[in-house]
Amino acid sequence: MKRHTSPVRPLVVLAFLVGAGLACAVPAGSPPDGDGALPTIVAPTVRPASTQTPAPQLPTESPGVTPLVSSAFRDDFDGALDPGWSWYQGEAPGWTLSNMPGWLRLNLSTGSFLGDTPPSNMLVRQAPSGDFELKVWLRFSPVRNFELAGVVVVFDDASVLQFGRGFCEVPSGPAGCIGDGLYFDNIQAGSTVGGNFATQSLLGVDYLLRLERQGNSYSAAYSTDGSTWFPLGSHTIDKVPVSIGLIAAQAETAGNFADFDYFEMTQH
Repeated sequence: MKRHTSPVRPLVVLAFLVGAGLACAVPAGSPPDGDGALPTIVAPTVRPASTQTPAPQLPTESPGVTPLVSSAFRDDFDGALDPGWSWYQGEAPGWTLSNMPGWLRLNLSTGSFLGDTPPSNMLVRQAPSGDFELKVWLRFSPVRNFELAGVVVVFDDASVLQFGRGFCEVPSGPAGCIGDGLYFDNIQAGSTVGGNFATQSLLGVDYLLRLERQGNSYSAAYSTDGSTWFPLGSHTIDKVPVSIGLIAAQAETAGNFADFDYFEMTQH
């Protein structure tokens, strides 16, 4: 289990593009690396064309998985991924655990649940039954429309909740497009439902994200220190969630990435 003795650096909020087909938010520049230097951009893995659907590539057991109670799960991303994870599209796009020890780096993929092609770089696991709470420590600096990274709840191939940091800056764009920010999107049957609760984010900081389910209500909140939480908004979905996990997607061009310090799930 990783230990963090200092407060999480201020966070940066996720932006969502309503009506443009993507959620978004973006600060100028690249995300910080472990030593403060600009990291090397890792291009997503290009898979050769195939007439067969590739089998999911399940990671090996991780010594970095912290055992909690039977109704909880936490992966600190130390050494390997927990075997409970799988790739949403049955692929393993660009990712690494070796750039910074204890951090998972996901290259942003193209694709969106608001478009014809769902995002491929989503690391997911089976959703628990009943109420639950997800927590993620995200380090991400979106730099182009409509990049987004954070936590996701999947209901079907065209219906998801996605909460994270993103970027959207379009002249005369919708009210929910505020540049670099935190966004909480409800996408059902390929269309946005309700607002995205766009909240301006701070440059050069990390964010703790929390997504809670209580019945059919899903509430998002964020924190900079892990103790004081700021509510962002809530959506109501009358569907049973299928999977939960991490998303790094909606990039117009390859090159950017998001880093995750841990993923934690507890049930109420």
